[in-house]
Parts: sequence; structure tokens; C-alpha cells
Amino acid sequence: MKKSMFSLIAGAAIICMNIVRAADRSEEGVPTSPLKIYSGGFSLGALMSLNDELQDVTRQFLRVSFVNTFTLKDRLALFLDADWYIPGVNVGADMGVDLLFLKGDFRPFAGIGAGAHYIDRDEDFGGGFGPSLTLHTGFVLDISENVAVRMRLPYHFIYNEHRDHCAGIDFGFIFFSRFKNVKKLNY
Repeated sequence: MKKSMFSLIAGAAIICMNIVRAADRSEEGVPTSPLKIYSGGFSLGALMSLNDELQDVTRQFLRVSFVNTFTLKDRLALFLDADWYIPGVNVGADMGVDLLFLKGDFRPFAGIGAGAHYIDRDEDFGGGFGPSLTLHTGFVLDISENVAVRMRLPYHFIYNEHRDHCAGIDFGFIFFSRFKNVKKLNY
């Protein structure tokens, strides 16, 4: 009985080692990209007004965002965020690029983007509306195969009549496809 159990375990080990060695070595060094590139979620945070004109509206905003990420390479991703700054009807959207410094479950990043924002000031629409620039740094931490937590320190400059700018912090949850870790070869 012991001899047959040992033979069975030894046979299974040999089969497993042959499967591992059977990998095609000709694919080493070939760049890969994710099979599913989209992930989305939401974030909450706070922004502090940095110019006097924006402080007349409020000193701090609660920021609610719908966040979208499109992973192009292991260390490069596009982002598209739709924002609402509370109090008031202060809305905007930004699109840009994030550079990820590490691969793995903990990924620090820095990014830059452009968009448009509107700050509600009881005046004509054009006075509070303008193109925007955003800079940010932060990290993404995978907490499961399908969910990650993101922390980000953003800076926004809005090129409107008042040249509004603000900085803050936000925390978000990002949801991935179940095929996030499946890669395709790029020949």
C-alpha cells in the first residue's frame, strides 16, 4: 500500500514538472498586454481652494468621482474621471495618462491630464467654465483579484475668468474584470 502511494505521488510530481518545463521558451521577452484593459469605480475625497476667488465659493469641496482606467501596458494607463464638487453644481471631467512605477499588487503612479470644469458662482456660465489641467500622484493596492483601492493626491488648475486651482486627496474603489491578469502576446 505504501509503495503504491509513493509511486502515485512520484508519478504526479514527474507529470507536474514536465508540464512546467513544457512552456514555450520562444515567447520569452515578447511584450504582453492585458486581455481586458478596462476597469472602473468611484472615489470620494476633499479638495482645498488655493486661490482667493475660489475660497469665496467655499474653502473645501467634497469630491465625488466616477473613475475609469484603460490599461495599455504594464506601466502605462489612460484615465477618464467625471467629477462633482459639492457644495453646488461644480462639475468636470479629466482625461490623461498615468505612469505606473511598479508592477504587482502595490502600484505607485503619477499622472497628468486635461479636461474641462465648471465652478458655479451665480454669474454667467462662461465665467466659471474653462479648460483644466490636472496633476496627481498616488498608489493602487489590489485587495482581491477583482477589487483595488486607490489613493491619489490631485492638483487641478481651471483656466476660467478666476484662474481657479485646488489640491486635495481622494480614495476610491476600482473594479476589474476577472480576466485582469490574463495577458496576450504582442508579436
